[in-house]
Amino acid sequence: MGLRSVLLFPQVNMPLIHDVRRQYDALAEHIPPHISLVFPFESDTSDETVCQVVTDAFQHVSSFDITLNQVAGDPDNGYVWLVVDQGSDEMTALHDKLYQSPIFMNHLRQDIPYKPHMTIAQGISAEKAYRLMAELPQKSLTYTTRIEVVSVEHILNNDDSEVFFNLALR
Repeated sequence: MGLRSVLLFPQVNMPLIHDVRRQYDALAEHIPPHISLVFPFESDTSDETVCQVVTDAFQHVSSFDITLNQVAGDPDNGYVWLVVDQGSDEMTALHDKLYQSPIFMNHLRQDIPYKPHMTIAQGISAEKAYRLMAELPQKSLTYTTRIEVVSVEHILNNDDSEVFFNLALR
């Protein structure tokens, strides 16, 4: 069935973020800026069941504001991201609720604690990642936006994101 994931697509109207992603994120051409709630997983579960689980998890969730305001990452592995500050607790609760579902629980990465973030660089050398992390905080990267939709995607063989389900939040 291929890889799928559950995502939030914040509206990002900040040219600097797009510029950094174009230069340092191998997936920039394949998927817009996003925050993962359920990381890519492969399962025989039908799309309809995945959508129903997401719908059930979000049935009482209203749209909410988030603020991204800190550069962090895993530079040794070539990742740099913006940390979600405001809205982090809501995202963590949603992440945890989704992973309580039998269709997601076997895909939970126990080795990595969940910290809501938006990746802006990946697949780069550790040297570039450290340099980027040192340079970016000097620029104003605080960004606030509203989360109004949760999405489910197929990840295609060419790494493109194909959203097949959007759920508007109350």
